[in-house]
Amino acid sequence: MKNKQYDDDVREFVALQNGVFLVVSTDSLFNKNLRSTLLRHLTIKDECVHNVATIEGLHKDIKLFRSKSHKLLIFIERELNGRNTADLIRYLKSDYTNGLYVIVLTTEVERDKLVLLHELGADNIITKPISPDTLIEKIAFTVKPRGQIGEIMDKGRQSLDMGNPLEAAKAAKQVLEIKPNSPSGLLLMGDALRAIGKRDDALRAYTQAEKGAKLFLDPLKKIAALHHDEGNTTEELRFLERLDKLSPLNVDRKVDIGTGYIKLGDADKAKAAFDQAVRIATKEALDAVSRVTQAIAARCMDIAPELSEQYLRQALSTRKNMLDRSDIETFNRLGLMLRRQGKWQEAIIEYRKALKISPEDGGLFYNISMAFTEGRQYIEAYQYLDRALTLNPDLWRTSEAICFNIATVYRRYGKKDQAVDYLKRALELNPDYAKAKALLEEINEGA
Repeated sequence: MKNKQYDDDVREFVALQNGVFLVVSTDSLFNKNLRSTLLRHLTIKDECVHNVATIEGLHKDIKLFRSKSHKLLIFIERELNGRNTADLIRYLKSDYTNGLYVIVLTTEVERDKLVLLHELGADNIITKPISPDTLIEKIAFTVKPRGQIGEIMDKGRQSLDMGNPLEAAKAAKQVLEIKPNSPSGLLLMGDALRAIGKRDDALRAYTQAEKGAKLFLDPLKKIAALHHDEGNTTEELRFLERLDKLSPLNVDRKVDIGTGYIKLGDADKAKAAFDQAVRIATKEALDAVSRVTQAIAARCMDIAPELSEQYLRQALSTRKNMLDRSDIETFNRLGLMLRRQGKWQEAIIEYRKALKISPEDGGLFYNISMAFTEGRQYIEAYQYLDRALTLNPDLWRTSEAICFNIATVYRRYGKKDQAVDYLKRALELNPDYAKAKALLEEINEGA
């Protein structure tokens, strides 16, 4: 029943709100799954789903559809063509305050990066890969307020956007009657009171909202802004630093903190804040360089593996002491390029570097096992494979090829029964997998 409601919510977005989906992503698998979910499962018309190739094209489409009173739901990658889209997301949510929703697409990243995305205005975040049911649920929660309170809040925000703070205050009062101390209701009330000019009352509403939701950044930002308007730098700084602890990757805020300390005459604290801002900005710049070199390496992967290896090494070298779990994929690609050139020992060296960053990564242990297999070091191959399957027992489900590789290691190590088991699993995943059939027959004939 719940899934059907989510389906209906998404259909209503298109049918009743004139909704259109704009997809800014080069991820062919996500694009395929999204279109299949929307067009086949929900029977939404193809004309309501538009793939956008460039940022310029996105701006053009936004203007076109908004001129025709369409509501827009934009899917956009956190990183697009080697560039972080944070500034674009901030612009979209600040420049188009009504009728435009943004869902950010990302792989698994650190919590601080997700917090920053929400702070910049992302209405929702999708961590790929995602199942069709979860995708529909994410869209539904983005485009339709849940229940009575959500609808009242939506109307209240619309009143504020239209310059009618008295109506917004009435909506906030309704929300607080239904749910006393609702952080969202108090925030709306604070915005309405501030627009009316009742700054002290607005401050009390924001403060109450903050007490009711410790990870809700908006009340703290509103309070800091009020103190800034009043020239109370000490109090403004207090709230800016609380925000910085919750969302430490916001470069602009660190600059604001440094500026505040300059006003207070504390040059040392100002410099510390400015230096932090520069470090984050430098890391973002190095990340961008790393993404470009990885893109080049991907283009060279099949044609010129030696050149691909060179650029993958450059990508890792660029980040130097800033390596983290997000770099594991680069290490894996570099290992693959080395193995393709027969440099299995060098590949193992790189995989072991990655293990220092992510010591419980079953995939890395599997890759080391494959490298040892290619070097005909079957005892070591078995040992690393055993560790891989201990860390990730479902590793075999990834593909029939991985099943086959696991079976090969077991066979080389003399564990025939386990090899047969994984060959059968490979055939469960793909009944026509010829290599698995051939090896299974070979093992059975040998018996």
